[in-house]
Amino acid sequence: MKIYLNVINPILAVVVLLLCLWAAANGDNGFRPAEALKGGIPTYFVAKGLFCSSALFMLGKLLALLNDKSAK
Repeated sequence: MKIYLNVINPILAVVVLLLCLWAAANGDNGFRPAEALKGGIPTYFVAKGLFCSSALFMLGKLLALLNDKSAK
């Protein structure tokens, strides 16, 4: 579990963020990263990516801390 919390979980959080940013930049008209901040669905994907990746990262750090305290 320690390997998952220290290695795989942060990598997974970065992958979620990159996937959501890619979804925000790619639209029906091709790759347009500037469209992500103009509002609408692309902005939703940016916000969703930031929220989900930070929640994954913080939850992983919290679980690692609790795991270390329970092991002592």
